[in-house]
Amino acid sequence: LRGRLPRAGLVAGVTIVAGSLAIGALAYAPGLWAAVGIALLVGLLTGLSGAMCGALLQTQADPAYLGRVTAVASLISLGFTPLSMPLAAAAIGTWGLGPVYLVSASVCALGGVVALVVPALRRAELPA
Repeated sequence: LRGRLPRAGLVAGVTIVAGSLAIGALAYAPGLWAAVGIALLVGLLTGLSGAMCGALLQTQADPAYLGRVTAVASLISLGFTPLSMPLAAAAIGTWGLGPVYLVSASVCALGGVVALVVPALRRAELPA
């Protein structure tokens, strides 16, 4: 509604890393209101990064492969999540909430680091 966001690849990378840091911090929130504020930050940052990544994926993929690329991205983001929940619960039971959140945040941050380090991804733009 407001037009396009410039430097979409850079924005995606930065918001992925920042959202990952917020996810890691969530496990160590000192109280309810701090946790609510951090969770709000997680939602805002990961929502923006998800929108940027989805838009970039759809605009940068070769049209002949767009269906396949979207299917794989959807399978990874939506299909594997329910399968990973029992593993995360078992890990939290074994090691505690903090370490599991930190490992999860680190894995998420790797995507942002890749987006920031690879020049083609960092410079990716959405069409006007």
